[in-house]
Amino acid sequence: MRITRAQRNAVAEKITSLERSFYGRGPRNVKVSVSDDDPISLVVLSLDSLTVADAVLSERGRQDAVISHHEALHEATKADFLEAIEEIVGEPVSAYLAQVHPNTGYAVRVFVFSDLGDFDDPDADNA
Repeated sequence: MRITRAQRNAVAEKITSLERSFYGRGPRNVKVSVSDDDPISLVVLSLDSLTVADAVLSERGRQDAVISHHEALHEATKADFLEAIEEIVGEPVSAYLAQVHPNTGYAVRVFVFSDLGDFDDPDADNA
């Protein structure tokens, strides 16, 4: 499996679009990197991804609320991000992880592609 530069660019554009759609604003910049080894991981780093409300909460010591808010958003929008990445890359995602740093506004999404199957599916045959 190989993820091309054109696919990485498409991923950056799609992540920006999805974040803008779900958060009311997009990140200032998105960086996409890909590992060379199996399992292949596609890492998307969004810069300045906090909303105004997130920034106010963080500045006033409520980083826990920012993290909880983003965890809920990540879970609610997971299928949208997976569908978009799988369409661009042409391979199923085995694992998806997402987190935001409440002070810096860095948000990271990791998409793992592996022959081991879907790590989120407890009924998947991983033998």
